[in-house]
Amino acid sequence: MLVLSLSERVEDLQIKKKMEKELLQRLLNSFSYATKMFSAITDLEGNCLLSSEQGDCEFCQLVKSSPSGMARCRSSYAWAGEQALKWKEPYIFKCHAGLISWVCPFFHRGKHIGNFICGQVMMWQPAEFCHHWIRELAGEIGQDPDVLLHSLDRVKSVTSVEIQAAADLVFIITSYVAKSEGEIFDFQQKLRRVGSWIWAENKKQKDAGSRIAGGNTEQDLNKLGNEIFIEIRRANIEKAKKLLEQLVLQIFIQSKGQLEVIKGRSLELLSFLIRTSTEYGVKFGEVIHLSDLKLKEIDEADTVEKAVLWLLAVGNAFIELISEKNSSEGEDIINRVVDYIQKNYSSESLSVKEIARASYISPAYLGQLFKKKMGYSLKEHINKVRIEQAKLLLRQTEQTIESVAVQTGFKERSYFCKVFKKITGLSPNEYRRKNFFPLA
Repeated sequence: MLVLSLSERVEDLQIKKKMEKELLQRLLNSFSYATKMFSAITDLEGNCLLSSEQGDCEFCQLVKSSPSGMARCRSSYAWAGEQALKWKEPYIFKCHAGLISWVCPFFHRGKHIGNFICGQVMMWQPAEFCHHWIRELAGEIGQDPDVLLHSLDRVKSVTSVEIQAAADLVFIITSYVAKSEGEIFDFQQKLRRVGSWIWAENKKQKDAGSRIAGGNTEQDLNKLGNEIFIEIRRANIEKAKKLLEQLVLQIFIQSKGQLEVIKGRSLELLSFLIRTSTEYGVKFGEVIHLSDLKLKEIDEADTVEKAVLWLLAVGNAFIELISEKNSSEGEDIINRVVDYIQKNYSSESLSVKEIARASYISPAYLGQLFKKKMGYSLKEHINKVRIEQAKLLLRQTEQTIESVAVQTGFKERSYFCKVFKKITGLSPNEYRRKNFFPLA
């Protein structure tokens, strides 16, 4: 497949797979019909992988009918591809037989993977020296010189403007393939992986003698769906995606592989995702826009694999959407919490529970979110803020240690001293002796 490499054989690349071959063949044919010129895709060694239906001109057919002639053509294509690589744009060259051709490199993820070859035209009428050259070539490749010369007279003659225009088209085509092939060809790879996955899992469950039994099918699926959103809320995105795979597999097994049943279940899942996403704070417009994009895809799905791939794709899209919402929401919560602590650090009653209540979230979720975002616990942050304020009082006032402890929210002097030393490495008195600088 093009997305992998063009330097291997056609069979190894799977270029004959229906979608890849149809796309490339269409591009080659369209180019040739528009320009009346031959076009082909070659690997890095100059081997032709696919060519336009128009085919080579008579002259090139004769040259390539000889093993030595074909070897020369391949060598010309490979050499020209190397030259084009230097500039990353179409390279116009004269082939070993004296005809004008041009080549444009294919790139994928910055890697040169093959060449788009076209041309085999003349820019001028063959001169006497050209006839002499063709006769020598004919002798070297075992062709009749008169027949080869006669075919040369029928080679298409073009102007430099036409050649440049055709080269521009080639550049556009290769740029299109380079940008779109990941989406086009990766889709086919995903279908194959999904197909292997669902049928393998289905067989595994049958071999194990397990089956979806008892209970309410709708409730089972809703339970899995709710678990997915709980894990998103906990920021366990990978676990949420694993649960999604379980949910999709359940839908497939319960549908017994029937496409229309899967599509019906898919629409139910989409409805559930839309409803739950809005409950989790995602804007309705974002959800509807996403669902509009996905509805057409499931409607057009004509195989079980495409429907299952749709289920995974739409589920992951919603997971990412809600995760992004939670991420930005998390930043807002942390900012509010930090501000609240800064304003209330002196209160002895300040606690995780109180801060959570003021932030309208559960203490457990707040503690987990804060640790994930800040790298340390909420309690540690409270103590850090209090000790920073205590350091300020110790440096600038002569208040007693007991007074400083009370003003910074500590109920007991001993506990204050313990926390102070743990954070600063010094006792409050040691810190004051080294840093005391009273305000005038």
